[in-house]
Amino acid sequence: MPTASQPPYAPRRGRLARPRTRQWLLAALLCLLLAASAVLAWGLYALLTGSNIGAEPTSHSTVTFIAEHPQEAANEQQVVVLAQRYLGAFLHHDYTTMWSLLVPARRALWPNEQAFAHFWQERFAHYNLQGFSLGLPSRLSRWVDPETMTSYSDVLTVPVSLQLTPDATLSKEANLPPEDRAPESVYRNLPFIVQASPGQGTAQLHWYVLAGGPADPEAPILPPPQPAAHSVAVPILMYHHVSPAPTHNLLDFSLTVTPRNFAAQLDYLKSHGYHTITFNQLFNALYFDAPLPPHPIILTFDDGYEDVYRYAVPLLQAHGFSGMFYIITGAVGATGYMSWGEIRDLLAQGMQVGSHTVHHTSLGWIIIGDPQLTQQELQLSKSTLQQHLGITIQQFCYPSGEPFRHGTALEQARVTVMLASDGYVGATTDPGPTGWLQQSTRPFALLRIRVDGRESLADFIASLPS
Repeated sequence: MPTASQPPYAPRRGRLARPRTRQWLLAALLCLLLAASAVLAWGLYALLTGSNIGAEPTSHSTVTFIAEHPQEAANEQQVVVLAQRYLGAFLHHDYTTMWSLLVPARRALWPNEQAFAHFWQERFAHYNLQGFSLGLPSRLSRWVDPETMTSYSDVLTVPVSLQLTPDATLSKEANLPPEDRAPESVYRNLPFIVQASPGQGTAQLHWYVLAGGPADPEAPILPPPQPAAHSVAVPILMYHHVSPAPTHNLLDFSLTVTPRNFAAQLDYLKSHGYHTITFNQLFNALYFDAPLPPHPIILTFDDGYEDVYRYAVPLLQAHGFSGMFYIITGAVGATGYMSWGEIRDLLAQGMQVGSHTVHHTSLGWIIIGDPQLTQQELQLSKSTLQQHLGITIQQFCYPSGEPFRHGTALEQARVTVMLASDGYVGATTDPGPTGWLQQSTRPFALLRIRVDGRESLADFIASLPS
């Protein structure tokens, strides 16, 4: 019987003490074995993914593999392996390795490996590259390269964030754009995309980089605060409606190109060797001496009309052409305008999206009379697009071309300062001034050529560079 000083649940002394001690020893040994297994597993993972532990610059991965089948897990690991290799080479300025991992179609955009290396040296000349981090890999059933409009099926992607800071020289610049001062803000979760291709004469797959995340020409532009004077001949065509619907007044007539006429214009461009380019390609050429294809051209569509999505986009795709669509965010989903789902589909089809303010407000008079409203139109349209689309918006289009049609030099200077401070990189005019010679020193006054619905194909051809 237990005594008052020994409750019923008290452990007994004697023969039971030794087995309990052995249990503790076995538990401690098991913990040591588990810890050793974890260390061994991490070492094996680092070896497989190419992590450069303890080296500078560093890269850090936060990847977890979750797949139902072993082959899927192995494939998902490939995108991480390539990301580690490609971006590790980028951090160490090993452009030869980067070049070797690119898909041949991307290599074909460059004259040679030396031009490729020169571009990356120029683009990040004033930044300290410190490291990168990876998100979770996933699969895309289809991806369209916006620079070539080539469609790739069954690709793997992983989001990459780059850690970098401006160097001492750049940090001393006055009025540094926000993306230059804090570049990590626009280099978050950029898609690194790969695809497998059968090797020649073997069943083994060869993996290529389609898009390099932060080390990709389509990654956000970091504009030099004082760019060297440089110009390139790139016509930027300006459209509004593409529709077969009858027009009811002279303005609608001038703003509406029929699908038949639009197709004829694209046929002419295609047959005469024109290549559509992105605005990133334009600014990479202006700022960093990147090459452009023969006869480069940009097609832009103002306001975000639904008829453009219905009629123009299929024709662009059929010709292998891209387009820039400037969106009035306050009109999205309204009658006659694209929905957010349709705008997201534009991006999936390789198209580009830019800001056209919230309410299509002419910035000519309000830049002086109501600068707060001007900022609201610029900032809110940008943030709304970024929130709904998950991309960085850097391009803008002036509603009605103002203040570059009838505004003063003071109004033009003030609006460009606002655009730069809000994180925009470029802006297109509405003629007003027209032409096709784009200048690095006037990124917020890119010239366009209006395509009038009343003009003939001969008129259209005459508006292009001879």
